[in-house]
Amino acid sequence: MADADFSGVDLFGDPIRQRQEGRGRPEHAWSIENSNKVLLAFASGRSVKEAATAIGVSVPTLRKHYFAEVAQRDAAALRFEMVQLHRLNEGAKGGSVAAEKELARRLDKLRVDQLSDEVSRGARPPRPPAIGKKEAAQQAAEELRGQYEAPPPPPGLLN
Repeated sequence: MADADFSGVDLFGDPIRQRQEGRGRPEHAWSIENSNKVLLAFASGRSVKEAATAIGVSVPTLRKHYFAEVAQRDAAALRFEMVQLHRLNEGAKGGSVAAEKELARRLDKLRVDQLSDEVSRGARPPRPPAIGKKEAAQQAAEELRGQYEAPPPPPGLLN
């Protein structure tokens, strides 16, 4: 589409399109800004529907035009975090004390999170849910074995 089709931007920064002659809406066009919005939505844990709403399209349109971004949905948060750490590391290498402090703080937080995950894996398992009187009586009845319920064992072989 030509730039003449646009007449400024709306409140959210999306281009306002001039009404065109003809039937239907113009097809959505992929843009780097919308791609970044979709990736940020996935990095913040949003769903596909929420990402589609964020850029003003339907879910099928999002899947059609932003299929590469949707494919990266599960790894978006990890990739975003690594990009941030890389930028902080580059700033620290460049001599920024603030970047160095922030990098150390984030790495410490990651170490603490890892340690807490390891410790929580070794913790005792959660208690089974408490059961009521009726459920306990039903379980006791099911576990009860009487003398006439099963046939007696066969006699042993004697030589």
